[in-house]
Amino acid sequence: MEKIWLVTQESNCDGEILFNVTPCSCKETAKQVFEQVIDTILKESCHFGGYTKEEREEMFEVEDEGGGRFFITDPCDDYYEEILMYEKDIQY
Repeated sequence: MEKIWLVTQESNCDGEILFNVTPCSCKETAKQVFEQVIDTILKESCHFGGYTKEEREEMFEVEDEGGGRFFITDPCDDYYEEILMYEKDIQY
């Protein structure tokens, strides 16, 4: 059975839920996409971007389990980002 890798991004932007999926042909490509999405959130997001690691850890709840899941939320406001990377069977 053929497999692909998926990188999903679920965003809660002030109560509006957005969802994006990027299919990747291999784990290495998925890892690059996963890291790029996280990097964009931490640098460019209007809510989570522009803070140092220490500021982020003080202001937000961050879960970075490495290898496939990243989650950041604002406990005082209706914002979060959850990024997942996982393997999936292709169904015909």
